[in-house]
Amino acid sequence: MVHPQEVDIIVCGYVGLCCVVAGRLAYADPNLQVMLVEGGNNNRDDPWVYRPGIYVRNMMRDGVNDKATFYTDTKASSYLRGRQSIVPCANILGGGSSINFQMYTRASASDWDDFKAEGWKAEDLLPLMKRLENYQKPCNNDKHGYDGPIAISNGGQITPLAWDFLRAADAVGVPQSDDIQDLTTAHGSEIWAKYINRHTGRRSDAATAYVHSVMDVQSNLFLRVNSRVSRVIFEGNTAVGVAFVHSRNRAHQGELRETIVRARKCVVLSSGTLGTPQILERSGVGNATLLKELNIDVVSDLPGVGEQYQDHYTTLTIYRASNETITTDDFLRGDKETQDRIFAQWENTPEKALLSSNAIDAGFKIRPTEEELKEMGPEFNELWDKYFKDKPDKPVMFGSIVSGAYADHSLLPPGKFFTMFQYLEYPASRGKIHIQSADPYIEPSFDSGFMNDKADFAPIRWSYKKTREVARRMDAYRGELTSHHPHFHPASPARARDIDIKTAKELLPNGLTVGIHMGTWSTASEAYDAKKVHEDIKYTEEDDKAIDDWVADHVETTWHSLGTCAMKPLKEGGVVDNRLNVYGTQNLKCVDLSICPDNLGTNTYSSALLVGEKGADILIEELGIKVRLPHAPVPHAPIPTGKPATQQPVR
Repeated sequence: MVHPQEVDIIVCGYVGLCCVVAGRLAYADPNLQVMLVEGGNNNRDDPWVYRPGIYVRNMMRDGVNDKATFYTDTKASSYLRGRQSIVPCANILGGGSSINFQMYTRASASDWDDFKAEGWKAEDLLPLMKRLENYQKPCNNDKHGYDGPIAISNGGQITPLAWDFLRAADAVGVPQSDDIQDLTTAHGSEIWAKYINRHTGRRSDAATAYVHSVMDVQSNLFLRVNSRVSRVIFEGNTAVGVAFVHSRNRAHQGELRETIVRARKCVVLSSGTLGTPQILERSGVGNATLLKELNIDVVSDLPGVGEQYQDHYTTLTIYRASNETITTDDFLRGDKETQDRIFAQWENTPEKALLSSNAIDAGFKIRPTEEELKEMGPEFNELWDKYFKDKPDKPVMFGSIVSGAYADHSLLPPGKFFTMFQYLEYPASRGKIHIQSADPYIEPSFDSGFMNDKADFAPIRWSYKKTREVARRMDAYRGELTSHHPHFHPASPARARDIDIKTAKELLPNGLTVGIHMGTWSTASEAYDAKKVHEDIKYTEEDDKAIDDWVADHVETTWHSLGTCAMKPLKEGGVVDNRLNVYGTQNLKCVDLSICPDNLGTNTYSSALLVGEKGADILIEELGIKVRLPHAPVPHAPIPTGKPATQQPVR
């Protein structure tokens, strides 16, 4: 493809939603020239992308993986007991949607209402939520869409551990639901949906859905991959183009070689929470004091750029599973016979294969009870009263089960395992990111801010205890992998117990046998009685301290960065208005999750797609484009092995 030196719209990508904006605009008007500048490789028909069960490989930092960029705290954190946290960001077309865990969740209605911005309430956004979805699950509400480009299903297989988890969760007070992604449910468990097309077994990523499908039928969308946007080109305060460099090259004998492309109508920054503020600052948009120190001409003095970085935090614990449990452990540890069998299964029936799942088949959203709140400390209770108490649709924590050990299997003992993840959805902690040079190859100054607010320890501690009680009540439970649990005092009753078969049996009523029938747990002799289960583990203050130390040592990002270019009034540190215009500039918009003024309780892919859809609609309206009716959808059918996927144009 010959790339023009001038187009109508330039979208500066690095995250999945850039594909939404570019694809929607290009498809809306075939005469509109749109260029998408992407920092990573093209993901098209990459088997390490489209096979869902391979996602673990893409999370590794092993010198081979080029699908992620890693941001590391510039300084050691006292809140993490001297650690420097690492935040990986996708470095591939489609952003995180090409390599993420593929977990489908949605933000609560009040999350969007909390933006306090015209046009951004949940009721305003629901039609767009439905427009983007091709929902492939049974549903008893009207909150989902069925004709959109993004497939959502249960994947090719659901392991029995999922039903085991749901039954045990119900025993500790978390009831099962058919849909906890309905924008209002904040306490319940479900079979966890995935961004996987159940007809093909393939990952449903943003680039395939919005970019490749348009480029297959139109010639007005131009794609530049492996290209890192250096800066926006301004004439006065009007954005007229961008300069970019090759992602992997460095300065040539001290000279920075930039390619410049001009934009006739608009420049759109969709480079993510960590990428967009760097581009703005290198372009002269940001805190004037910093920019002058770096000899960058100031276009717009916006001190909020790069501030109020937010994320979601995760910890994980690993448990031993019975030998008959179906897990991914043999596959992940490299057992050749198992890998050959599973890869062959994918080649023959991908829509039913184990690889057409992420092995994260069940999970929950939870809020603490009044009794639990009493044990969570004054810092969190203050946050609860201010943030959660009057918003019953906000969960405090997520939890999920993985059918296997999410860990380096070369360091694990033999056996089968399952992993419990705990996710903090609304951290009080905040961080920041700022450039240290106008050179795009110089690493920024980054402070993730992880755990720098004490209120964040209590909910993670509580969630660890909750998921531990769920695990102990599961049929598959055979003990705790002590290396992946807090270091309790050896004499503490709360200490982790390895190969704990006796306790596992005692946690179920005598003589109880449990089976699965059409997704519902039933018993041979009597209904499950939660009252017969042993009491929960009791923790001392010393035990709680051990959990908090473990959290500081092990808490990680969930790759859910938000908030460094907030949509709020300028006087409150805002960077963009409700139309996504960057204050103090013309023809420049930010369309990514950096605009979030507050957190979103969700795996952020759904929210990123939604912001992309909203941003595309705003641009289409402002450009006066009359949107064409979509093509008839391509029939759903298995994709022949080794052949390019037939795409459904965006609708």
